[in-house]
Amino acid sequence: MGLHHIDHYTLEVADIEATTHFYCELLGLYVGARPPLPFPGLWLYCENDLPTVHLIGRSATDPDRPVVQTGRLHHISFSCAGAERTRAILDAAHIDFNVIVLPDSGNTQFFMKDPDGVSVELNFPESETRESDRQAMLSKGAAQFLSVP
Repeated sequence: MGLHHIDHYTLEVADIEATTHFYCELLGLYVGARPPLPFPGLWLYCENDLPTVHLIGRSATDPDRPVVQTGRLHHISFSCAGAERTRAILDAAHIDFNVIVLPDSGNTQFFMKDPDGVSVELNFPESETRESDRQAMLSKGAAQFLSVP
């Protein structure tokens, strides 16, 4: 037996419309097919047509579920392309994000929170890294590497 890749992650969301807007309109996922499960929700797909983010919503009659502790999970990461376009979309939507350039690989990472407070990383290849972001990293300390606004 071997693990191959992360299949999906599931979020119990407070506001399914706001969370869908964040992942679809801002990050580029799309709503796709979902089995007829006995509770409200959506499956959001990546451009590779895989259902990667599952949302569990609630009906108007459901009581609000308590927030579940997820241990020491720090963030969820997506491999991406289009750093400049993504940066413009996030800026226009007033989404705060921390920019990190990884030593050695030179990949650029954007860290932000989704509407439910889940930390999300967008990981872009070195070819999309701004020189100004490389220079800004020279003054960042260890704590800033893990900072999510």
